[in-house]
This record gives sequence, structure tokens and C-alpha cells, in this order.
Amino acid sequence: MRRDSLFHDHLAKKLAGQAGLRDPMGAWVMVPRTRFGDDFLRWHYDKAISCRQLVLLGAGLDTRAYRMKGLSELHVFEVDQPTLFAYKEPLLVDEALAVQSRIVVPYDFSQNQDPPPESTKDGLTGWARELLRYGFDPNIPTVWLLEGLLMYLSALETQQLMNAVGRLSAPGSGVFHDAITASYVKQRVVVGGAPFIGGSDDYAALWHQEAGFQRTDVIDFNERIKVDRANRRLQVFNGYSLTERDCRGRHLALFVESEKLEEYHHHRAY
Repeated sequence: MRRDSLFHDHLAKKLAGQAGLRDPMGAWVMVPRTRFGDDFLRWHYDKAISCRQLVLLGAGLDTRAYRMKGLSELHVFEVDQPTLFAYKEPLLVDEALAVQSRIVVPYDFSQNQDPPPESTKDGLTGWARELLRYGFDPNIPTVWLLEGLLMYLSALETQQLMNAVGRLSAPGSGVFHDAITASYVKQRVVVGGAPFIGGSDDYAALWHQEAGFQRTDVIDFNERIKVDRANRRLQVFNGYSLTERDCRGRHLALFVESEKLEEYHHHRAY
């Protein structure tokens, strides 16, 4: 609603409801994170090896499928709890899509009774198998947006997620997520009743080892990301990617973007 907003979401008020309007949040990281994700998606959509699939893991009340123009060939997959979609979908019934398609993938993460990954032919279980069942094509370059997710996952859960993303990603795919360093976990941050339990000082190594993504940029959010309200954009200042040594022992909020540059045969087990 601001005249100098970084993005326009005509559905935000409807989806937030009275509870959300009474208790707004996000000025520090959520708003710039959303705009960063928008820019990341557009760049991958427009590049030479263009991405035509978007996967939102932990989609929440995201409305990119409705609010982002110029992505008419994009297929959007939203993965989240069935209870989330039970609230969200009735509010979107009469809304027009801005993309080619939007596919809802309900998956109950709290009731994971899948067989062990090693017992399946492709090493995929849980939400990843559901994604395939709902029509996701692993041969098409894909953008993965994992916003507000990894800090709520254990180290093992993060490795499993990255492994699945790697197996499902064609060359040219890219992933963006926010995260925190390992020492930041000790601050015992709690958001909406959910504590931060996961962080790492070396996301570049994790994405390479677990997913086969060869190029990763780890960004210090406070140092390199600035909100330019006058021009309604983000300024991302040039700088080298943070290393494990840069992150060790520091309480940092991170933006992480990683890409799968070429054919990569990934055989690492969960």
C-alpha cells in the first residue's frame, strides 16, 4: 500500500485477514527477501537457459502466481501443509493467474511415514515424490525459493532437502533462500512460536556436496543488501561470497543463491 513499495500484492490484505492486519511484520528482512526472490526469479526466467518452473517450498501465503507480470510461461508449484491450503484456496477462487499454471501440492510434513530413501528407485520420498506426482518435470530448469525455511530445519533435514532439490533440478536451475550462521542458532530466536534450530557457516559446500550446485553466493544481508525506497528497488552491493571462515563465530543473517551450471550426476545418499 506504500507509494514507495518494493512490490505490489493486491491480495495481501485479503490473505492477511484481520489478525494479520493487527500484527504486521517483516520490515526488516521479509520485505527485502520477497523483492530479492522476485528479482532472482525474473533473472532466471529471462536468461539464455530460461527457467519455466518455480517451486515454493513452504509456500505459505505467497501470491507470485497472481501478482508477477511478464512470466506468462511459468508453471508454479506451491508445497505446504494441507491446513495452509484449506485456508488459502477459498480466498483465491475468483482471482486471475498471471502465469501459465499454479499447482498446489499439499503435504503433511509432520506425518512423514515414507520408506527410507535408499529403498526407493530414485532416492526421493516425501514432498519430492508428491511434487513429481503433481506434474513437476525434473528435465526443465527450475527456480526454487525456500524463504523462511532452512532456519527451522535440523542439519539432517537440510541435507535431505538439498539432496532432493539436487536430484530434481535440471542444468540451469537456481535456488534462493535466507539462512543464519551456525552461531546465530545459539541466540534462541523464536518467530511466531517456532524456534530457529538450523544454521551453517558453509552453505556453498553444502549445496555442492548435497545437491551438485556448483556456484553459490553467500551474502551478508546487513552489509550487502540495502533498500532503495526512492527508486523502489534493492541495491545489492558487489562483494565476494562469504566463506566458512568469514561466518564462523558470527551472528549473521544470510541470503544464499546457488546455481546448477551443467550436467551433474548426483549419487550422494541421504
